[in-house]
Amino acid sequence: MPKFFRKTIYLVLVFFILLTGLSPLTYTSYAETIPISPYVSAHGTNLYLNGTQYQFTGVNAFNLGTDPGINAGCGGSIADLDAFFSHLRPNSMIRMWAFQGTIATNVKTKQIDWTGLDRVVAAAQKDNIKLILVLGDQAGACDDGHWRDPAWYQSGYTQAINDYGNGLTPIPYLDYVKLIVTHYKSSTAVAMWEPINEPEAAGCQSGQGTACYAHQTCNEPVATQAMRSFFDAVGGAIKSIDPNHLVASGVGGDGQCGAIYGDFQNIHAGSGIDVATYHDYDRNDQAMPGDPWNGLQERITQMKNLNKPLIIEEAGMIAGNNMSGCMSNSSRRDDFKAKMDAQFKSGIAGYMVWDLTGGDVKDCNYSIGDNDPTLTLLHNYPTSMGLYVDTQAPTAPTNLTATVNATKNVVLNWTASSDNVGVVRYDIFRNNAYFSSTTDTSIIDTNASPSGTYTYFVKGKDAANNISHSSTIVILTLPK
Repeated sequence: MPKFFRKTIYLVLVFFILLTGLSPLTYTSYAETIPISPYVSAHGTNLYLNGTQYQFTGVNAFNLGTDPGINAGCGGSIADLDAFFSHLRPNSMIRMWAFQGTIATNVKTKQIDWTGLDRVVAAAQKDNIKLILVLGDQAGACDDGHWRDPAWYQSGYTQAINDYGNGLTPIPYLDYVKLIVTHYKSSTAVAMWEPINEPEAAGCQSGQGTACYAHQTCNEPVATQAMRSFFDAVGGAIKSIDPNHLVASGVGGDGQCGAIYGDFQNIHAGSGIDVATYHDYDRNDQAMPGDPWNGLQERITQMKNLNKPLIIEEAGMIAGNNMSGCMSNSSRRDDFKAKMDAQFKSGIAGYMVWDLTGGDVKDCNYSIGDNDPTLTLLHNYPTSMGLYVDTQAPTAPTNLTATVNATKNVVLNWTASSDNVGVVRYDIFRNNAYFSSTTDTSIIDTNASPSGTYTYFVKGKDAANNISHSSTIVILTLPK
């Protein structure tokens, strides 16, 4: 915008402020410029994506990173990620486990191995899906088996823990966080980091791991201080490495130890947390769940006080068709819709159900199967989804070259596309079929066979899914 127009608008706004009595702080919050970016950002109580407001729908799918033969896994594996993601519209959010103990450590070598996660992130990038990567669990389930008590939140996260005794958590939690954040800090498929799933700094007597849920003790002041210091330290460490992505708290929100009453606002007040969370289970007839002190409306009010967004990152109801005493899937959809209508109106930034399993669900449980009407609700619900109105495709990548390196793999390099908003990825085609995607301007094909002849070309893609023309085609025959 030209300086003359900016100055004129400013003077008009100042006159309006003086006339109405609005404070300069109010003016600043309204006048904030929202960047056009493929990364999800927070501005006040709203989220933004591609320069527009991002009110999203989505699902939990904790098991997406399970990769048999590579990691120990948590939950069953999903063979066809593209088909799994196809149930959701572009920019939908999926929340998944990215734990060291079962997802990011090779079950044979006991070393960090990103294969399972890389597979999911690459597919999400290709299919325009956003991810919340959860880095640990309160009870250590599918990780190190260790209950997170106040001592852990104070300093235990800096020490290696192996309560399961399987050797799959060889490095301290904080060191692992730094590694994974470094690995994915440039990915536009990642929307948020979440340090711990459902954190609550309760003590545990006569229990271990998940058994502690029946043996908890709570010293609320100690728990609050421990959680606040943890969020400040770990959130700060994440942000020092990765300025692109938000940090969500993962807190259940309805009165967990360390986050009761006003302590919920306290632990979210630091700069280490950008987004507050709330989990809603089995309150089927409560559009705004919870009591006046720890309920959702109070949490929304508290986050308005902090000027930060709040999302419903888990919402679950038990249902199943043609089962005596069980809510039908269509009734569950209707109850979800009633909640979404009330909660989006009250100011939430996103809504995610627990959980999408795929396939044909035949039991009475929380699972959402392939043909569940809740999927249609999430797909069609009238939220903005951060869809930037952009019809201009990137320019074609140029100067594509293909060479063979010392290990006889094909190395492709090209010059970046340009775009009016920004290129978010490149799709690589081999022998006229889609081969892979990357956010870089180079890639190595490790699957080409000796003596084989291959053709390659590359296309650029922007955040609105506009695709460039092809680069020039290169042809390469590998040596024997």
